[in-house]
This record gives sequence, C-alpha cells and structure tokens, in this order.
Amino acid sequence: MEQLEYRKLIKVLEQVAAAREGALYPVLADALAVHLGWVDAFVAANPAYLVPEGQGEEQYLTMFRPAFVAEYAERWRCTNPFASPEGVASLTRHGAATLGRLRLGATGPERDFADRFLRRNGIDDMLKIVVRSRVTGAVSTLGVPFDGARRAIGPGDRLMAVTLGPLLSPYFDAALTERRPAG
Repeated sequence: MEQLEYRKLIKVLEQVAAAREGALYPVLADALAVHLGWVDAFVAANPAYLVPEGQGEEQYLTMFRPAFVAEYAERWRCTNPFASPEGVASLTRHGAATLGRLRLGATGPERDFADRFLRRNGIDDMLKIVVRSRVTGAVSTLGVPFDGARRAIGPGDRLMAVTLGPLLSPYFDAALTERRPAG
C-alpha cells in the first residue's frame, strides 16, 4: 500500500475513533466517503450466512431508502451472491469479496439479484468487508456499493478492504459494548 493510501486509512480510523457513543455508523459512512470515495457504505450486522449455524438475524445500518432495504430483506436476501458458498468462502478466507468476481460463478437467481435489483437501484458492483468482533465473536459486513459510471472497484480498493476490516474491529467491539444493558 502506498503512503497516500495509508494516510487515507489513518484518517478514516481517526474519525471513527473520535465517534461519540452511538454514532459509529454515521461517522464511519462519512469517513469512508470523504477519505476513500466510498459513498453510501452500509453495515449489515449479524448476517446469517456468516454466523455459525446460520442463526443470524441481519440488521442494517444504512442511508439507503427504506423501500430498498425492505425489498432486499423480503425478496432478494436469499439470492445475494455474498451468501453463496463461494461468497462465504471468500469473505471468510480473505475478509472481503466483490460482487463482480462472485457474479462470474453465480446462479441465475444470484445474477438476477445483481442485474434486476442492484442495477435497477444504481449499483453496478459492490465490495463487502468482514468486521468480526474479537470480544463477542459477532460478525458484521461493511458493504460499499459502486456505480460503474462514477467509479469502479480497483485493486487499491480491494487492498484497502482487507486491511480495513480487522482495524475496524475494536470500534465495533466498543459500539456493541455500549449497546449492552448494564448489570
């Protein structure tokens, strides 16, 4: 990673570290947009496909329209290529995956997810990053949508993704600890 990329990464982490209680997601989304150009990043907490025995009940922290999130949860969540065996293997092994690479081996319904749902909503590709809590073992994914007309996922984005995921873990741990009731 080049020195400029490290500086961008440090800026994101400094901004996240300064987040006030309960404000991790909006601060993270803003830092990613400002310093990395990753606009509209969202967090999916507890995705079933990455939780042991599939016991996850995915929750979303996002700025996407509620109708988009509702349609995803009701109709498309099960055909998400990131939930495919190849997607889970990539996310587990590397800590990151791209929709573009997963789409190559996708099933028909998974390609429909990308072509009929995501593209209709202005998303041409997506980068997913695993953030695993060292304290609780909870898993979240940081999703970064890309609109090919504005910006495509590049090799630097993938390198940043695999570097960023583990570095965000302590901040997600702190956010989980803050939400727990005392006693």
